[in-house]
This record gives sequence, C-alpha cells and structure tokens, in this order.
Amino acid sequence: MRNFTYTILAFLISTMGMAQNNAVKTVVYSPQLISDQLSPKVNEQSGMVWHKDLFWVINDSECLPELLAYNMKGELKKNIPISNAQNIDWEDLAEDENYIYIGDFGNNKGARKDLRVLRVLKSDMDKQTELVVDSITFAWADQKNFEKRNMKHDFDCEAFFAYGDSLYLFTKNWANKKTRLYSMPKLPGDYQLKPIAEFDVDFMVTAADISIDGKTVALVGYKFFHTYMMLLSDFEGQDFFNGKALRLDLNSLGGSQTEGLAFTDKNELFISCEKSITPQAFYKIDWMKLLNSNN
Repeated sequence: MRNFTYTILAFLISTMGMAQNNAVKTVVYSPQLISDQLSPKVNEQSGMVWHKDLFWVINDSECLPELLAYNMKGELKKNIPISNAQNIDWEDLAEDENYIYIGDFGNNKGARKDLRVLRVLKSDMDKQTELVVDSITFAWADQKNFEKRNMKHDFDCEAFFAYGDSLYLFTKNWANKKTRLYSMPKLPGDYQLKPIAEFDVDFMVTAADISIDGKTVALVGYKFFHTYMMLLSDFEGQDFFNGKALRLDLNSLGGSQTEGLAFTDKNELFISCEKSITPQAFYKIDWMKLLNSNN
C-alpha cells in the first residue's frame, strides 16, 4: 500500500486560493417528482448512480452492506449484498467505466480515522449474487483535531464523483457551511489528502456528480433541512470552483433530507431523498434549461 500526500494540480491552490461565494445568483426552483412510492428497503437511501437503466443506491450508516437498484418508475429491481465489508457510514456512490465506488466516509462526530472508498466491479454486478469489494483508504492531511464534536466541525464528507483517473471529494461542513475539494487516485492505496480549494456554498453538501461531458458539476445538500443545489459550469479542467455558479433553492421539497444525486447517460439529472418527515423519493432537475435561462 502506498502512503503519500496526493493532490492533483496542486499549483492551483495558489491561483484558486480559497474561492468564496460572494456573488452567486440564487433561483427558486421546484424539481419534478418522479416517485415518492419507493420500497421501504431504500428508506435510508444515501448516494445514487445510474448504471444499465437503473438507479443504484445504498443505505447509510449501520444499514446492511448492499447495493440496491430501482428503475425510472421507482420499482425495486435489484438487491445485491456485499460479503466482505461493513457499512460503517456509507454516504455516496460514484462510478466510471469499470467500477462503482462506495464512499464509506461519513463522519458526523469528526473523529473517524478509518475513512475509505470501496470498489465494486461492474462486471461482477451482472453475474454475481454476492459481491466482494476492495478498498482505498485515506485521511484528511489538514485535520489535526479528532475530538468528538458531533455536527460541530468541518471534516464530514458525504459527496464525491469519479472523473478521469481520480476521485473528487467534497466535504460536508457542519460549522461554516462551506465545502472543501480534495482528490485522490482511483487505485487501492492509503492516501493523505490536502485540500485543493474551498467554496462558500452556504449549505451542507450531501452528494455530487459531474455531467458526462465533464462540463457541469452538481452539488446538493441542505441547511436546516431546506434543500439547495449548486450548479458549477464554464470551468477549465478540474478547476470546478472558478467558473460560473448557480444556486438553486429547492424550497418545494420542504423538510426533505436530500442525500443522492446522479447524471444519467442521457445527461438527465436526478436527486433522491431518504425518509424523514417526507417519504423516500426521487426527483428530476431540468438543469440545462436552468443554466441556459440564467446565463
């Protein structure tokens, strides 16, 4: 296992600085409800990817270690257990051509020292009734305090995506409501991650994905259980925070706890909510229309 500090495009830290959200436009938007009649087996759905015409999801902390999938109608179609991993605090899913990645990095108390990403071979999902994973382990190089500070710190993480040869992780900052960006290789190893940049989203980020053309990043999350989304576009390379930003106020979702987000292979964008004061559900976002009408 390798143990080294990894940061892609580290020189950007000096040019990007710690980007701020001083002039981001906010638009009130009501997403389209697709289904709020999902199986109780996905009550705690947290994380979402689109693979072979199905939405694959996980349930979060201390639920069964399994991948579940439902179709565009919300009908549960797959349920595949994982035999060699515990669900400590699974929070998000990412995917590339060969793997689905499970982010076991939820850290509400800020004290975890066993952060990891699990890898599932897509080819195994087609033919196996039980899955085996390997893992990528990591730590935040800038975290020095590991005292338990339940929901009062800035080292939680519930959002990431795969792009190129790297995984990009976005922190969930309970204290300052910003998010920091980190990256690491998609290969098994043990990594110390340094922050690349910070952005003032003004909510707690719970899911992330990038469009199939790599030109738009979507972040979703909540503040006081009010759902928001950030659409980042017109950036260069992996400089996600230094392009255009549009903030969506999804106030029609009420007190929903929005935890999943995925672009499909048709570049459609969906978000999912776990059961809270509202039922587990998923919605569609007309993101291209929003960007075109707010440029």
